[in-house]
Amino acid sequence: MRNTPIKKFLIPVLGVFEPLTFSMPFIREKKGLISLVIIAGLVSNLSLLFVPIFIGDSVSALQQGHARYIIRYSLLILLAYSISAAVSFALNYGSQYISQFYAMNLRKVFILHLLGKRFLFFESQTSGDLLSRGTMDIEATRNFIMNTFSSLIPTIFLIGEGLVLLYQVSPFYSLLLALATPVLVMLGMRSSRKQRTVWRMIRKTYGRMGEILQENIVGQRVIRGIDAEGKEIAKYSMETQRYYDENLTVGRIRGLYNNLMPLTVASISSAALAVGGYIDLIRGISVGGLVSAVTIFSMLTNPVSFLGRMVVFSENSRAAIQRIKDVISTENEEDVNSGGFNFQKGPLEFSRVTFSRGGRTILSNVSFRAEPGDFIGITGKTGSGKSSLVNLIMRYYEPDSGKITIAGKEIHEIPISILRRNVAIVPQEINLLSGTIKENILFGLESSLDEVEKAASVAEISDFIDSLPMRYDTLVGERGITLSGGQRQRIAIARAVLRKPAILILDDATSSIDPDTEERIFKNLKETLKDSIILMVSLRDSALSFADKVLILDGGDMKEAEV
Repeated sequence: MRNTPIKKFLIPVLGVFEPLTFSMPFIREKKGLISLVIIAGLVSNLSLLFVPIFIGDSVSALQQGHARYIIRYSLLILLAYSISAAVSFALNYGSQYISQFYAMNLRKVFILHLLGKRFLFFESQTSGDLLSRGTMDIEATRNFIMNTFSSLIPTIFLIGEGLVLLYQVSPFYSLLLALATPVLVMLGMRSSRKQRTVWRMIRKTYGRMGEILQENIVGQRVIRGIDAEGKEIAKYSMETQRYYDENLTVGRIRGLYNNLMPLTVASISSAALAVGGYIDLIRGISVGGLVSAVTIFSMLTNPVSFLGRMVVFSENSRAAIQRIKDVISTENEEDVNSGGFNFQKGPLEFSRVTFSRGGRTILSNVSFRAEPGDFIGITGKTGSGKSSLVNLIMRYYEPDSGKITIAGKEIHEIPISILRRNVAIVPQEINLLSGTIKENILFGLESSLDEVEKAASVAEISDFIDSLPMRYDTLVGERGITLSGGQRQRIAIARAVLRKPAILILDDATSSIDPDTEERIFKNLKETLKDSIILMVSLRDSALSFADKVLILDGGDMKEAEV
């Protein structure tokens, strides 16, 4: 289809309804309420439009000497306003309800897709930006959805109903209003185009601000320890200044066009009153009819102007929707369907596995086999691929070539949810919830306190927990800030033990634990998980000395060392 002027006009106008179209899957089950809200908007505006008619009729009655009808028309005007007010309450409440219901469902979908993304997705995103998408962007779309039901749809009805009534009273005024509507919408479209790029920049800047703030809160000890407060304040101030300048740019554009629209409306209204009034008086229309026509026209000019402004306001919401879509799309998502798969314990085998990232080969034709009951150490220089190797077992990443099997089954044939339910990893960076010690060990499981205590005992953390006044109900603070590094590691080990995994991966998980406690933990693990495979990544000789065999990674190749 050719890009005709009509198409150029309609695409931005219809774009105002993009947030509404986007919201439908999240509010579809509220079809009945949506219908009632739309009907409420129709009734509310229709009631208001009868007021100018009643005012015109009362003026005509006075002109004709029928003063006795004034009370009747006054009561009708009061009734019309009362109906409009009552229905407007339902309209506004219903719009708020729908928008909040939409936001609630969208947040659920957002977190579902976010946690289903592959790890490569998070490597190209910042936590502050993702936080901004899940909060500020969703709220921006919610506000627009609320305004769509409470104002935009009723405004469209008001203009349509008003044009019909206005045509019956004065065709000239209805024609003038019909011609004025595209002019005001065009002004809104022009303003929208100017704001589009700026709004996207604002969203990105807000995300960077959130990222810097989060880094400063989480890393406050490091920042203070190296006396970097001034640098961080300057960095945050620079982003704040950028955010301020970008919002001022939007303010200037809005200030220009939001004032230009009322000026246009005022000019049209003045011309309508002067020219239209003269024409209608020549035609012999009654004074009451002229009052009705002018009043209806005045009532409709602001809604027409509002329609143009909604094109402007929609740009903020549409920019937010695009950022949300990047997260809730199925692109870069893992397949977590468990589909009744029966997991079997058995040997773990790497067969000529090659893995590269960023054009650099990290693992090259790596092969090894681990039997249930094996305690295997993995070591190598920093950056040799130790963590990459164990991350392949978890399917955080996929190998370029080769096979990884468990009990003879290739791991890509095992549903991810089943695989990770049977393979537990204690990573280098320990993440604890801001809840209690018990909640951190359970982490979604519904085990008994007795089982939690046994897992804590295996991890050699039970004596410390028992020394606390609240024991397992002790709060650990955000990210476990009230605990030492070794205590956090032992709680994470207890968390993994509680899952009774077929394969336990310790990725430098005892680096902050003293050698004596470390040795006791390893003995406990061998006794408790005697039918499981334990893979331990470490650079410490004291840890590696406990392994049945040690695999060394060097330059992407693997060899076995003598223990």
